[in-house]
Amino acid sequence: MKLNRRHAKRGRVEIIPMIDTILILLIFYMSFSQFKVEERRIDANLPVYKTAAKAAVSEELEYTLHVKDRDNIIVNGGSSFDSISLRDAMLTLASVGQKVRIIIEAEPDTVYEDVIAALDACALAQLTKVAFRPLAEAPAKP
Repeated sequence: MKLNRRHAKRGRVEIIPMIDTILILLIFYMSFSQFKVEERRIDANLPVYKTAAKAAVSEELEYTLHVKDRDNIIVNGGSSFDSISLRDAMLTLASVGQKVRIIIEAEPDTVYEDVIAALDACALAQLTKVAFRPLAEAPAKP
């Protein structure tokens, strides 16, 4: 008696479901890659209000850092510092031992990185009482 041989079925790769899966993964990765680009950029505007707040009377030393750019930081309306010399001045100020309050203010068009450089100088000197004050709005030109 002659037996019929069974032919083993060859495995098939279904291409259509694989294309669907690859397309979904491609859309998923492309959509999240756009978010990653937006996170690298910080677009922040410093606050502006119309009337400047009056400083409360206190026993602490109060210094105002007016940030125009990284190389032009004015302390208490007087001397101008760059970011390196400001760090040295803040370290000297912290060594005095008296309570010190720092207020950082900046022009509305100042790069935010320059404001952070002034904040880093305070952090390096371990000055913890740091506040931000928005500048008064410039009067409208006729």
